Amino acid sequence: MNLKPVDQLIFLVDVNLPKKFSCFNSIQFIHVVDIDPMMKDRTLWDYALTNHLIILSKDTDFYELFLVNENCPKVVNFRIGNLTLRDLHQYFIKFWPTIVGKLDQSQFIIADLDKITIIK
Repeated sequence: MNLKPVDQLIFLVDVNLPKKFSCFNSIQFIHVVDIDPMMKDRTLWDYALTNHLIILSKDTDFYELFLVNENCPKVVNFRIGNLTLRDLHQYFIKFWPTIVGKLDQSQFIIADLDKITIIK
């Protein structure tokens, strides 16, 4: 499956990632907090699937959903702990191009502090 060009991808940013983060300051990023800050994981999952959005989250529950569902949205699961905005910005400068580059060949990506892993 070929993805849209990078500038046409739309990401759904979970509430556990900062809204006031310069890397998420474009029309490519929809924030769950703007839709429903109390949205449950399954509802967020279904919303992303229905609207062809790529989930960005630190919540490991999405991995469990991925394992038990055949029809899945693309997910990037950040396993990076609690970083300052400055450190998060440095992380995105270093890894975001790699993450986006792997989206075409994956359904689920685990983004650790020191590596990017494609699950499927």
